[in-house]
Amino acid sequence: MEFLNTVTPYLQLLGFIGTYLLILSYDRAQLPERVKKRGIKAEGTVIEIRRNPGSLFSKTEGQGDAPVVDFNTISGSHRYHSTNYVTPCSYQVGQKVSVWYYFYKSKQEVILENEDAGSLPRTLLVWGIAFCVIGYPFLIRNLLSLVV
Repeated sequence: MEFLNTVTPYLQLLGFIGTYLLILSYDRAQLPERVKKRGIKAEGTVIEIRRNPGSLFSKTEGQGDAPVVDFNTISGSHRYHSTNYVTPCSYQVGQKVSVWYYFYKSKQEVILENEDAGSLPRTLLVWGIAFCVIGYPFLIRNLLSLVV
């Protein structure tokens, strides 16, 4: 029983971390819509097609390719490295593409026309739910002990 009392604060912390991951998952899932709504549309040029560096960054299992795009903004030229790896790649070097960008202070968000949020929101959602399932019972038990 003493062990449980020792680890309870850490398990409660998992509930808070899980909640944060759920919020972050929602935020990342809304990124494409947010950038297209608030951002500025520009025309870019695909300058390179990059090979998937590994399954950690891929949208699907296996190999895939993603474009690297140069585009101009009011403040100068920018380069965007997409992490939306797909097979087959629908882009070719030299191709003109639509890019939306939203730069505010240190925040720089860029998205291509046909790009989605990828697998990160789903991964954050799964981990957030798992942490909440573990941590919330301990948080609720602690809150009930304060009330009674």
